Amino acid sequence: MEKILNSIDLGIVIFNEKEEIVYANDICVRWGLLSSEVKGKKYYEAFKSLELINITGNILKGERTGSKFEHGGRVYRVNPIEEVSAIKIEDITEFVKFEKLQKEFSASVSHELSTPISAIKGLLETALMEENPDRKLIEKALKRTQDMEKMINALKLLVLIETGGKAKKEKVSLKNIIGDVIQNLAERIKEMKVRVKIEGEDLQVVTDRGKVYILLKNIIENAVKYNRKGGDVFIRILKEGKNPVVEVEDTGEGIPKEEIPLLFQPFFGGKNKKGMGLGLTISKKIADNLGIKIEIKSGEGKGTTVRAVFPEEI
Repeated sequence: MEKILNSIDLGIVIFNEKEEIVYANDICVRWGLLSSEVKGKKYYEAFKSLELINITGNILKGERTGSKFEHGGRVYRVNPIEEVSAIKIEDITEFVKFEKLQKEFSASVSHELSTPISAIKGLLETALMEENPDRKLIEKALKRTQDMEKMINALKLLVLIETGGKAKKEKVSLKNIIGDVIQNLAERIKEMKVRVKIEGEDLQVVTDRGKVYILLKNIIENAVKYNRKGGDVFIRILKEGKNPVVEVEDTGEGIPKEEIPLLFQPFFGGKNKKGMGLGLTISKKIADNLGIKIEIKSGEGKGTTVRAVFPEEI
């Protein structure tokens, strides 16, 4: 039984009627909640967290609901074990982080959607007040509606990536995917008068083609969108060791160094935001899903280079 209790990711501490510890499994020691020699000690002499001492005291007095506490940069939940004088301790740090991110994401979505809705409402109300509505107002409202539709579709895609299960892998050509992306972005490239140059040999990778297409489209589209008019986009397909790499370099305005760590956060676009701020978030989720590493190198006025490092070629 002791071997089983020492193998689980759950802290177990058992007490006698004198509130002395008769057993604590190894994970409690690894978490730094108590020292290794605690048998026979009162719980308040053994535990290293004042919050844990208070919670345990309440449980031993008959409290049947648990509580959370923090220790050593981690968050734990303590609950009584029914019908015995014992407690179980769970490390819920990742759950708490996820819960916090979920709340922040929900708040961001609410804010980002309320902005175009308010604009559409204002434009349509103004148009209705006029005897002969201005066509430009209606066109602006329609454009805002289309922007909101794009945002909702991007959010749906983000959820799909998170919950979509295993990737559908097949052998694909990186140059072929990049060609499809360039064709899709042709109008935007022409509008920006950007010169796109594809360099390097074609490499085959075993991956989810649809997801890689979205990932590379977001990266290349940013290289066009944030470039200067008449600038260049260099797309290189290369190999580093056994890893295929797609490198996208632009001659645009660049990104301040302090903003680079924030680029993958939903709705973050920095001071030069020109879109919804979801493209790189989606790309990062896809990359994590497929085992691809994304690297970004940039600086204000120095352009930006984004690298997608694929797993070892099969």
